Amino acid sequence: MKLRSLRALSVVPLLLASLGGSIAACLAVDGESSDSGGFVDESSGGSGPGPVGSVGVGGSGGGFNGGGGSAGAGEFPGEPPPPDPAAPGADAGTDAAAEFTCEGLDTSKPVVLYLSADDSNSMGSPVHVRELIQMGIEPMAYEIRTYEFLNYYRIQYDAPAAGKLALYPELANTAVVNELDFQIAVRSYDAIKPRRPMTVTFVLDTSGSMGGPGIERERAAVKAIAASLAEGDIVNAVTWNTNNNVVLSGHVVTGPNDPKILALGNELTANGGTDLHSGLVAGYGLAEQHYGPGRLNRVVLISDGGANVGETDADFIGGKSKDADKEGIYLVGVGTGPGTSYDDRLMDIVTDKGRGAYVYLDGADEASRMFVDRFDETMEIAARGVQVELTMPWYFQMHKFYGEEYSENPEEVEPQHLAPSDAMIFNQVLKACDPAQIVSTDTITVRARWKTPLTYLDQETSVTTTVGDLLAAQKAGLPKAKAIVAFAEALKSPTSQNLADAQAMAVAANVNGTDPELLEIVSLIQKHPQY
Repeated sequence: MKLRSLRALSVVPLLLASLGGSIAACLAVDGESSDSGGFVDESSGGSGPGPVGSVGVGGSGGGFNGGGGSAGAGEFPGEPPPPDPAAPGADAGTDAAAEFTCEGLDTSKPVVLYLSADDSNSMGSPVHVRELIQMGIEPMAYEIRTYEFLNYYRIQYDAPAAGKLALYPELANTAVVNELDFQIAVRSYDAIKPRRPMTVTFVLDTSGSMGGPGIERERAAVKAIAASLAEGDIVNAVTWNTNNNVVLSGHVVTGPNDPKILALGNELTANGGTDLHSGLVAGYGLAEQHYGPGRLNRVVLISDGGANVGETDADFIGGKSKDADKEGIYLVGVGTGPGTSYDDRLMDIVTDKGRGAYVYLDGADEASRMFVDRFDETMEIAARGVQVELTMPWYFQMHKFYGEEYSENPEEVEPQHLAPSDAMIFNQVLKACDPAQIVSTDTITVRARWKTPLTYLDQETSVTTTVGDLLAAQKAGLPKAKAIVAFAEALKSPTSQNLADAQAMAVAANVNGTDPELLEIVSLIQKHPQY
Protein backbone atom coordinates (compact mmCIF):
# COMPACT_ATOMS: atom_id res chain seq x y z
CA MET A 1 0.00 0.00 0.00
CA LYS A 2 1.09 3.58 -0.54
CA LEU A 3 2.83 5.43 2.27
CA ARG A 4 0.51 7.84 4.05
CA SER A 5 2.39 10.45 6.04
CA LEU A 6 1.28 13.82 7.37
CA ARG A 7 4.52 15.68 7.92
CA ALA A 8 4.18 19.35 7.10
CA LEU A 9 7.50 20.63 5.82
CA SER A 10 8.29 24.20 5.05
CA VAL A 11 11.59 25.63 3.99
CA VAL A 12 12.08 28.92 5.77
CA PRO A 13 15.01 31.22 5.00
CA LEU A 14 16.11 32.41 8.41
CA LEU A 15 18.67 35.06 9.19
CA LEU A 16 20.76 34.89 12.34
CA ALA A 17 21.97 38.33 13.33
CA SER A 18 25.13 38.26 15.46
CA LEU A 19 27.86 40.66 16.56
CA GLY A 20 30.40 39.45 14.06
CA GLY A 21 28.16 38.69 11.11
CA SER A 22 25.13 36.67 10.08
CA ILE A 23 24.25 33.18 8.96
CA ALA A 24 21.67 32.61 6.25
CA ALA A 25 20.06 29.21 6.38
CA CYS A 26 17.16 27.20 5.13
CA LEU A 27 15.59 24.86 7.62
CA ALA A 28 12.97 22.15 7.21
CA VAL A 29 10.44 22.36 9.99
CA ASP A 30 8.03 19.66 11.03
CA GLY A 31 4.31 20.03 11.47
CA GLU A 32 2.79 18.61 14.68
CA SER A 33 0.72 16.29 16.90
CA SER A 34 -2.18 15.15 19.28
CA ASP A 35 -4.73 12.64 21.20
CA SER A 36 -5.78 9.34 22.99
CA GLY A 37 -8.06 6.49 24.53
CA GLY A 38 -8.07 2.75 26.25
CA PHE A 39 -9.52 -0.73 27.25
CA VAL A 40 -8.43 -4.37 27.77
CA ASP A 41 -4.70 -4.22 28.51
CA GLU A 42 -2.18 -6.77 27.19
CA SER A 43 0.86 -5.11 28.72
CA SER A 44 4.51 -6.00 28.69
CA GLY A 45 6.30 -3.41 30.76
CA GLY A 46 3.07 -1.41 30.99
CA SER A 47 -0.10 -1.46 33.06
CA GLY A 48 -3.76 -1.43 32.31
CA PRO A 49 -5.74 1.77 32.21
CA GLY A 50 -8.54 2.49 34.60
CA PRO A 51 -12.19 2.63 33.60
CA VAL A 52 -13.48 5.44 31.46
CA GLY A 53 -16.43 7.54 32.43
CA SER A 54 -18.79 10.34 31.39
CA VAL A 55 -21.25 10.15 28.53
CA GLY A 56 -19.89 11.55 25.28
CA VAL A 57 -21.24 13.37 22.28
CA GLY A 58 -20.56 12.56 18.65
CA GLY A 59 -19.56 14.96 15.91
CA SER A 60 -16.43 15.83 14.02
CA GLY A 61 -14.53 18.96 13.15
CA GLY A 62 -12.67 19.82 9.99
CA GLY A 63 -8.98 19.07 9.74
CA PHE A 64 -5.84 18.04 7.99
CA ASN A 65 -6.16 15.58 5.16
CA GLY A 66 -4.61 12.16 5.51
CA GLY A 67 -2.53 12.41 2.38
CA GLY A 68 1.14 13.19 2.14
CA GLY A 69 2.30 16.57 1.00
CA SER A 70 4.71 19.35 1.77
CA ALA A 71 4.36 23.06 2.21
CA GLY A 72 6.09 25.27 -0.30
CA ALA A 73 8.97 27.64 0.33
CA GLY A 74 7.93 30.72 2.25
CA GLU A 75 5.09 29.01 4.14
CA PHE A 76 5.17 29.02 7.91
CA PRO A 77 6.23 26.19 10.25
CA GLY A 78 3.26 24.13 11.39
CA GLU A 79 1.05 25.23 8.49
CA PRO A 80 -0.81 22.17 7.14
CA PRO A 81 0.23 20.95 3.69
CA PRO A 82 -2.15 21.19 0.74
CA PRO A 83 -4.23 18.07 0.05
CA ASP A 84 -2.70 15.42 -2.19
CA PRO A 85 -5.54 14.24 -4.43
CA ALA A 86 -3.70 10.99 -5.14
CA ALA A 87 -3.21 10.05 -1.52
CA PRO A 88 -5.37 7.27 -0.07
CA GLY A 89 -6.02 9.33 3.05
CA ALA A 90 -7.01 12.56 1.32
CA ASP A 91 -9.58 14.67 3.12
CA ALA A 92 -13.25 14.91 2.19
CA GLY A 93 -13.84 17.12 -0.80
CA THR A 94 -11.02 15.73 -2.91
CA ASP A 95 -11.62 13.33 -5.77
CA ALA A 96 -9.56 10.64 -4.04
CA ALA A 97 -11.71 10.78 -0.90
CA ALA A 98 -14.94 10.67 -2.93
CA GLU A 99 -13.69 7.61 -4.77
CA PHE A 100 -12.62 5.63 -1.71
CA THR A 101 -14.30 2.25 -2.17
CA CYS A 102 -13.60 -1.31 -1.13
CA GLU A 103 -12.53 -2.27 -4.64
CA GLY A 104 -8.91 -3.41 -4.70
CA LEU A 105 -8.48 -3.50 -0.90
CA ASP A 106 -6.94 -6.65 0.60
CA THR A 107 -9.64 -8.04 2.89
CA SER A 108 -7.18 -10.50 4.47
CA LYS A 109 -4.87 -7.86 5.93
CA PRO A 110 -5.61 -5.23 8.57
CA VAL A 111 -4.55 -1.61 8.18
CA VAL A 112 -1.46 -0.93 10.31
CA LEU A 113 -0.41 2.68 10.91
CA TYR A 114 2.28 4.26 13.07
CA LEU A 115 1.47 7.57 14.78
CA SER A 116 3.64 10.22 16.32
CA ALA A 117 2.89 13.38 18.27
CA ASP A 118 4.99 16.48 18.47
CA ASP A 119 6.41 16.63 21.99
CA SER A 120 3.20 16.62 24.00
CA ASN A 121 4.14 19.73 25.95
CA SER A 122 4.48 21.93 22.86
CA MET A 123 1.64 24.35 23.51
CA GLY A 124 2.45 27.93 22.58
CA SER A 125 -0.09 28.42 19.80
CA PRO A 126 -3.37 28.51 21.82
CA VAL A 127 -2.03 31.05 24.32
CA HIS A 128 -0.73 33.38 21.62
CA VAL A 129 -4.04 33.04 19.78
CA ARG A 130 -5.91 33.75 23.02
CA GLU A 131 -3.96 36.97 23.46
CA LEU A 132 -4.70 38.10 19.91
CA ILE A 133 -8.44 37.42 20.23
CA GLN A 134 -8.60 39.28 23.53
CA MET A 135 -6.93 42.21 21.73
CA GLY A 136 -9.70 42.09 19.12
CA ILE A 137 -7.32 40.76 16.45
CA GLU A 138 -8.14 37.86 14.15
CA PRO A 139 -5.30 35.26 14.25
CA MET A 140 -3.79 34.12 10.98
CA ALA A 141 -4.38 30.49 10.02
CA TYR A 142 -0.69 29.64 10.11
CA GLU A 143 -0.54 30.69 13.78
CA ILE A 144 -3.03 27.97 14.73
CA ARG A 145 -1.59 24.48 15.30
CA THR A 146 -4.43 22.20 16.30
CA TYR A 147 -2.23 19.62 18.02
CA GLU A 148 -0.95 22.33 20.40
CA PHE A 149 -4.54 23.13 21.42
CA LEU A 150 -4.96 19.46 22.31
CA ASN A 151 -1.73 19.61 24.31
CA TYR A 152 -2.58 22.82 26.15
CA TYR A 153 -6.19 22.18 27.15
CA ARG A 154 -6.18 19.24 29.52
CA ILE A 155 -8.16 16.10 28.70
CA GLN A 156 -8.48 13.93 31.77
CA TYR A 157 -7.68 10.21 31.83
CA ASP A 158 -6.79 8.00 34.78
CA ALA A 159 -3.05 7.69 35.43
CA PRO A 160 -1.31 4.27 35.44
CA ALA A 161 1.16 3.07 38.05
CA ALA A 162 4.56 4.74 38.29
CA GLY A 163 6.78 3.90 35.33
CA LYS A 164 3.87 2.76 33.14
CA LEU A 165 1.76 4.17 30.30
CA ALA A 166 -1.96 3.57 29.81
CA LEU A 167 -3.86 3.53 26.50
CA TYR A 168 -7.40 4.82 26.05
CA PRO A 169 -9.04 4.38 22.63
CA GLU A 170 -12.45 5.96 22.01
CA LEU A 171 -14.74 5.62 18.99
CA ALA A 172 -17.98 7.40 18.11
CA ASN A 173 -20.28 7.66 15.10
CA THR A 174 -20.52 10.98 13.28
CA ALA A 175 -23.35 12.43 11.21
CA VAL A 176 -21.71 10.87 8.14
CA VAL A 177 -22.64 7.21 7.94
CA ASN A 178 -19.21 5.86 6.98
CA GLU A 179 -17.10 8.21 9.13
CA LEU A 180 -16.21 7.73 12.80
CA ASP A 181 -14.45 9.92 15.32
CA PHE A 182 -11.51 8.03 16.79
CA GLN A 183 -9.16 9.07 19.56
CA ILE A 184 -6.19 7.47 21.27
CA ALA A 185 -4.85 8.81 24.56
CA VAL A 186 -1.43 7.71 25.77
CA ARG A 187 -1.47 8.64 29.46
CA SER A 188 1.72 8.79 31.50
CA TYR A 189 2.04 8.15 35.20
CA ASP A 190 1.69 11.08 37.56
CA ALA A 191 4.81 12.99 38.55
CA ILE A 192 6.81 11.32 41.30
CA LYS A 193 7.42 13.39 44.43
CA PRO A 194 9.96 14.42 45.43
CA ARG A 195 11.29 14.84 41.91
CA ARG A 196 14.91 14.23 40.96
CA PRO A 197 17.41 17.10 41.33
CA MET A 198 17.75 19.40 38.36
CA THR A 199 20.12 21.80 36.65
CA VAL A 200 18.39 24.76 35.00
CA THR A 201 20.30 27.07 32.68
CA PHE A 202 18.51 30.28 31.73
CA VAL A 203 19.33 31.85 28.35
CA LEU A 204 17.64 35.23 28.72
CA ASP A 205 16.89 37.68 25.91
CA THR A 206 17.58 41.21 27.14
CA SER A 207 17.66 42.91 23.72
CA GLY A 208 15.85 46.21 23.22
CA SER A 209 12.80 44.60 21.64
CA MET A 210 12.04 42.94 24.99
CA GLY A 211 11.13 46.30 26.54
CA GLY A 212 7.66 46.52 28.08
CA PRO A 213 5.49 43.36 28.35
CA GLY A 214 8.30 41.12 27.04
CA ILE A 215 10.71 41.81 29.89
CA GLU A 216 7.88 41.74 32.44
CA ARG A 217 6.85 38.28 31.30
CA GLU A 218 10.47 37.12 31.31
CA ARG A 219 10.84 38.26 34.91
CA ALA A 220 7.62 36.41 35.79
CA ALA A 221 8.93 33.20 34.17
CA VAL A 222 12.22 33.30 36.09
CA LYS A 223 10.39 33.90 39.37
CA ALA A 224 7.81 31.16 38.66
CA ILE A 225 10.57 28.63 38.03
CA ALA A 226 12.32 29.84 41.20
CA ALA A 227 9.13 29.01 43.13
CA SER A 228 9.28 25.41 41.86
CA LEU A 229 12.95 24.72 42.58
CA ALA A 230 14.16 22.69 45.55
CA GLU A 231 17.19 22.73 47.78
CA GLY A 232 20.19 21.30 45.93
CA ASP A 233 19.04 22.21 42.43
CA ILE A 234 21.62 24.09 40.37
CA VAL A 235 20.91 27.26 38.38
CA ASN A 236 23.00 28.93 35.69
CA ALA A 237 22.04 32.03 33.74
CA VAL A 238 23.32 34.00 30.78
CA THR A 239 21.74 37.16 29.38
CA TRP A 240 22.13 38.08 25.73
CA ASN A 241 21.62 41.13 23.58
CA THR A 242 24.49 42.43 21.46
CA ASN A 243 26.80 40.67 23.94
CA ASN A 244 26.24 37.85 26.38
CA ASN A 245 26.86 38.01 30.10
CA VAL A 246 27.10 35.05 32.49
CA VAL A 247 25.22 36.17 35.59
CA LEU A 248 24.96 32.83 37.45
CA SER A 249 27.19 29.78 37.23
CA GLY A 250 26.70 26.71 39.38
CA HIS A 251 24.49 28.44 41.93
CA VAL A 252 23.20 25.85 44.42
CA VAL A 253 19.57 26.59 45.26
CA THR A 254 18.70 27.02 48.93
CA GLY A 255 15.03 26.14 48.38
CA PRO A 256 11.90 27.52 46.72
CA ASN A 257 12.10 31.26 45.96
CA ASP A 258 15.86 31.39 46.39
CA PRO A 259 16.67 35.12 46.92
CA LYS A 260 19.49 35.11 44.36
CA ILE A 261 17.23 33.80 41.59
CA LEU A 262 14.43 36.19 42.52
CA ALA A 263 16.95 39.03 42.35
CA LEU A 264 18.05 37.81 38.91
CA GLY A 265 14.45 38.07 37.70
CA ASN A 266 13.87 41.49 39.22
CA GLU A 267 17.07 42.96 37.76
CA LEU A 268 16.45 42.02 34.12
CA THR A 269 16.39 45.04 31.79
CA ALA A 270 16.00 45.41 28.02
CA ASN A 271 18.51 47.21 25.79
CA GLY A 272 20.91 46.62 22.90
CA GLY A 273 20.85 44.42 19.82
CA THR A 274 20.52 40.67 19.31
CA ASP A 275 23.17 37.94 19.35
CA LEU A 276 21.30 34.72 20.00
CA HIS A 277 24.15 32.51 18.81
CA SER A 278 26.67 33.58 21.44
CA GLY A 279 23.98 33.41 24.13
CA LEU A 280 23.14 29.82 23.20
CA VAL A 281 26.79 28.77 23.08
CA ALA A 282 27.43 30.30 26.50
CA GLY A 283 24.27 28.77 27.94
CA TYR A 284 24.97 25.26 26.73
CA GLY A 285 28.55 25.61 27.91
CA LEU A 286 27.27 26.30 31.42
CA ALA A 287 24.74 23.46 31.20
CA GLU A 288 27.48 20.99 30.23
CA GLN A 289 29.87 22.30 32.86
CA HIS A 290 27.27 21.62 35.57
CA TYR A 291 25.68 18.54 33.98
CA GLY A 292 24.73 15.88 36.51
CA PRO A 293 23.99 12.23 35.62
CA GLY A 294 20.60 11.36 37.06
CA ARG A 295 19.64 15.02 37.22
CA LEU A 296 17.07 16.79 35.08
CA ASN A 297 19.16 19.03 32.81
CA ARG A 298 17.32 21.86 31.05
CA VAL A 299 18.20 24.96 29.08
CA VAL A 300 15.36 27.51 29.29
CA LEU A 301 15.43 30.01 26.41
CA ILE A 302 13.19 33.04 27.00
CA SER A 303 12.68 35.49 24.13
CA ASP A 304 10.13 37.66 22.37
CA GLY A 305 10.89 35.85 19.11
CA GLY A 306 12.70 38.85 17.64
CA ALA A 307 15.87 36.85 17.03
CA ASN A 308 16.21 34.44 14.14
CA VAL A 309 17.96 31.11 14.29
CA GLY A 310 20.19 29.69 11.58
CA GLU A 311 20.67 26.08 10.59
CA THR A 312 24.00 26.01 12.42
CA ASP A 313 22.32 26.87 15.71
CA ALA A 314 19.41 24.49 15.16
CA ASP A 315 21.84 21.63 14.54
CA PHE A 316 23.86 22.70 17.59
CA ILE A 317 20.74 22.56 19.78
CA GLY A 318 19.69 19.21 18.29
CA GLY A 319 23.07 17.71 19.00
CA LYS A 320 22.87 18.70 22.66
CA SER A 321 19.46 17.04 23.03
CA LYS A 322 20.67 13.66 21.80
CA ASP A 323 23.43 11.72 23.48
CA ALA A 324 23.99 7.98 23.19
CA ASP A 325 25.56 7.72 26.66
CA LYS A 326 23.43 9.99 28.83
CA GLU A 327 20.15 11.86 28.94
CA GLY A 328 20.32 14.90 26.70
CA ILE A 329 20.15 18.54 27.68
CA TYR A 330 16.66 19.48 26.50
CA LEU A 331 15.63 23.00 25.57
CA VAL A 332 12.45 24.59 26.90
CA GLY A 333 11.36 27.59 24.83
CA VAL A 334 9.37 30.41 26.41
CA GLY A 335 7.83 33.03 24.11
CA THR A 336 6.98 36.38 25.67
CA GLY A 337 5.40 38.25 22.76
CA PRO A 338 3.54 40.47 22.97
CA GLY A 339 0.66 40.19 20.54
CA THR A 340 1.11 40.94 16.87
CA SER A 341 4.85 41.66 17.21
CA TYR A 342 5.55 38.04 18.10
CA ASP A 343 6.88 35.61 15.48
CA ASP A 344 7.05 32.09 16.90
CA ARG A 345 9.28 30.56 14.23
CA LEU A 346 12.28 30.86 16.55
CA MET A 347 10.66 28.87 19.36
CA ASP A 348 8.99 26.42 17.00
CA ILE A 349 12.36 25.52 15.47
CA VAL A 350 14.58 25.41 18.54
CA THR A 351 12.16 23.45 20.74
CA ASP A 352 11.60 20.91 17.96
CA LYS A 353 15.36 20.42 17.71
CA GLY A 354 15.82 20.64 21.49
CA ARG A 355 13.09 18.07 22.25
CA GLY A 356 11.56 20.22 24.96
CA ALA A 357 8.43 22.17 25.78
CA TYR A 358 7.34 25.31 23.95
CA VAL A 359 5.11 27.65 25.92
CA TYR A 360 3.93 31.21 25.35
CA LEU A 361 3.21 33.70 28.09
CA ASP A 362 0.41 36.23 27.67
CA GLY A 363 0.90 37.47 31.22
CA ALA A 364 2.40 36.74 34.64
CA ASP A 365 -0.49 34.40 35.50
CA GLU A 366 0.44 32.17 32.57
CA ALA A 367 4.02 31.96 33.84
CA SER A 368 2.71 30.65 37.16
CA ARG A 369 0.35 28.23 35.39
CA MET A 370 3.10 26.67 33.27
CA PHE A 371 6.02 26.73 35.71
CA VAL A 372 4.28 26.18 39.04
CA ASP A 373 0.99 24.36 38.43
CA ARG A 374 2.32 22.40 35.42
CA PHE A 375 6.03 22.43 36.24
CA ASP A 376 6.61 18.68 35.89
CA GLU A 377 4.58 18.52 32.70
CA THR A 378 6.66 21.32 31.20
CA MET A 379 10.12 20.30 32.44
CA GLU A 380 10.29 16.52 33.07
CA ILE A 381 10.16 13.35 30.93
CA ALA A 382 8.25 10.17 31.84
CA ALA A 383 8.67 8.16 28.63
CA ARG A 384 11.28 8.59 25.93
CA GLY A 385 10.62 8.07 22.22
CA VAL A 386 6.95 7.07 22.36
CA GLN A 387 5.60 5.51 19.16
CA VAL A 388 2.03 4.31 18.71
CA GLU A 389 1.00 1.44 16.44
CA LEU A 390 -2.65 1.26 15.34
CA THR A 391 -4.07 -1.94 13.82
CA MET A 392 -7.63 -1.70 12.49
CA PRO A 393 -9.93 -3.57 10.08
CA TRP A 394 -9.09 -3.57 6.37
CA TYR A 395 -12.06 -1.37 5.42
CA PHE A 396 -10.90 1.70 7.40
CA GLN A 397 -8.64 4.53 6.24
CA MET A 398 -7.32 7.61 7.99
CA HIS A 399 -9.63 10.35 6.71
CA LYS A 400 -8.64 13.33 8.88
CA PHE A 401 -5.65 13.48 11.22
CA TYR A 402 -4.93 16.20 13.78
CA GLY A 403 -1.45 15.03 14.73
CA GLU A 404 2.08 15.50 13.49
CA GLU A 405 2.54 12.45 11.31
CA TYR A 406 1.41 8.93 10.56
CA SER A 407 2.70 6.31 8.16
CA GLU A 408 2.51 2.65 7.23
CA ASN A 409 6.30 2.58 7.66
CA PRO A 410 7.49 2.97 11.28
CA GLU A 411 10.82 4.33 10.04
CA GLU A 412 8.99 7.33 8.60
CA VAL A 413 7.60 8.42 11.97
CA GLU A 414 9.81 10.06 14.59
CA PRO A 415 9.01 8.98 18.17
CA GLN A 416 8.47 11.73 20.75
CA HIS A 417 8.87 12.16 24.50
CA LEU A 418 5.99 12.24 27.00
CA ALA A 419 6.00 14.19 30.26
CA PRO A 420 4.60 12.91 33.58
CA SER A 421 0.98 13.79 34.47
CA ASP A 422 0.36 14.22 30.75
CA ALA A 423 -1.31 12.53 27.78
CA MET A 424 -0.54 12.38 24.08
CA ILE A 425 -3.84 12.90 22.30
CA PHE A 426 -4.20 11.47 18.79
CA ASN A 427 -7.49 12.70 17.38
CA GLN A 428 -8.66 11.65 13.93
CA VAL A 429 -11.60 10.69 11.74
CA LEU A 430 -11.73 7.20 10.23
CA LYS A 431 -13.59 6.43 7.03
CA ALA A 432 -14.98 3.07 5.97
CA CYS A 433 -14.94 2.10 2.28
CA ASP A 434 -18.50 0.79 2.77
CA PRO A 435 -20.47 1.14 6.03
CA ALA A 436 -22.03 -2.27 5.37
CA GLN A 437 -18.58 -3.81 5.89
CA ILE A 438 -18.28 -2.61 9.48
CA VAL A 439 -18.62 -5.60 11.83
CA SER A 440 -19.03 -4.94 15.55
CA THR A 441 -16.85 -7.92 16.51
CA ASP A 442 -13.87 -6.79 14.41
CA THR A 443 -10.91 -5.83 16.56
CA ILE A 444 -8.84 -2.68 16.92
CA THR A 445 -5.44 -2.88 18.62
CA VAL A 446 -3.42 0.05 19.91
CA ARG A 447 0.19 -0.58 20.95
CA ALA A 448 2.67 1.89 22.47
CA ARG A 449 6.42 1.40 22.60
CA TRP A 450 8.83 3.63 24.50
CA LYS A 451 12.05 3.72 26.51
CA THR A 452 12.58 4.60 30.14
CA PRO A 453 14.05 8.11 30.57
CA LEU A 454 17.41 7.29 32.18
CA THR A 455 18.05 3.59 31.62
CA TYR A 456 16.73 3.38 28.03
CA LEU A 457 14.92 0.09 28.73
CA ASP A 458 12.43 -0.92 26.03
CA GLN A 459 8.82 -0.89 27.21
CA GLU A 460 5.56 -1.84 25.52
CA THR A 461 1.86 -1.94 26.32
CA SER A 462 -1.19 -2.68 24.19
CA VAL A 463 -4.96 -2.62 24.20
CA THR A 464 -7.24 -4.78 22.05
CA THR A 465 -10.99 -4.26 21.86
CA THR A 466 -13.78 -4.49 19.30
CA VAL A 467 -15.47 -1.89 17.17
CA GLY A 468 -18.80 -2.62 18.88
CA ASP A 469 -17.39 -2.35 22.40
CA LEU A 470 -15.70 0.94 21.57
CA LEU A 471 -18.89 2.40 20.12
CA ALA A 472 -20.93 1.26 23.13
CA ALA A 473 -18.49 2.52 25.76
CA GLN A 474 -18.79 5.82 27.56
CA LYS A 475 -16.47 8.51 26.26
CA ALA A 476 -13.99 9.91 28.78
CA GLY A 477 -12.18 12.50 26.73
CA LEU A 478 -13.46 12.43 23.15
CA PRO A 479 -16.23 15.06 23.52
CA LYS A 480 -13.88 17.67 24.97
CA ALA A 481 -11.16 16.86 22.43
CA LYS A 482 -13.58 17.23 19.52
CA ALA A 483 -14.70 20.59 20.92
CA ILE A 484 -11.07 21.70 21.13
CA VAL A 485 -10.40 20.53 17.57
CA ALA A 486 -13.55 22.28 16.31
CA PHE A 487 -12.43 25.50 18.03
CA ALA A 488 -8.95 25.42 16.48
CA GLU A 489 -10.23 24.50 13.03
CA ALA A 490 -12.92 27.21 13.15
CA LEU A 491 -10.19 29.76 13.90
CA LYS A 492 -8.48 28.76 10.67
CA SER A 493 -11.68 29.42 8.68
CA PRO A 494 -13.55 31.84 10.96
CA THR A 495 -17.00 32.19 9.46
CA SER A 496 -19.83 32.99 11.85
CA GLN A 497 -21.28 29.53 11.21
CA ASN A 498 -18.01 27.70 11.91
CA LEU A 499 -17.54 29.63 15.13
CA ALA A 500 -21.15 29.03 16.20
CA ASP A 501 -20.79 25.29 15.51
CA ALA A 502 -17.57 25.16 17.57
CA GLN A 503 -19.29 27.03 20.40
CA ALA A 504 -22.17 24.54 20.37
CA MET A 505 -19.72 21.64 20.65
CA ALA A 506 -17.90 23.27 23.57
CA VAL A 507 -21.19 23.85 25.39
CA ALA A 508 -22.34 20.27 24.74
CA ALA A 509 -19.04 18.81 25.97
CA ASN A 510 -19.25 20.84 29.20
CA VAL A 511 -21.93 18.60 30.66
CA ASN A 512 -21.87 20.09 34.17
CA GLY A 513 -21.05 23.58 32.98
CA THR A 514 -18.01 23.74 35.26
CA ASP A 515 -15.05 23.01 32.99
CA PRO A 516 -13.05 26.29 33.04
CA GLU A 517 -11.20 25.48 29.81
CA LEU A 518 -14.38 24.87 27.83
CA LEU A 519 -15.84 28.03 29.33
CA GLU A 520 -12.72 29.88 28.16
CA ILE A 521 -13.14 28.50 24.64
CA VAL A 522 -16.75 29.70 24.50
CA SER A 523 -15.68 33.14 25.74
CA LEU A 524 -12.93 33.39 23.12
CA ILE A 525 -15.29 32.36 20.33
CA GLN A 526 -17.71 35.10 21.40
CA LYS A 527 -14.89 37.68 21.34
CA HIS A 528 -13.65 36.68 17.88
CA PRO A 529 -14.05 39.50 15.34
CA GLN A 530 -15.98 37.20 12.99
CA TYR A 531 -18.41 35.85 15.60
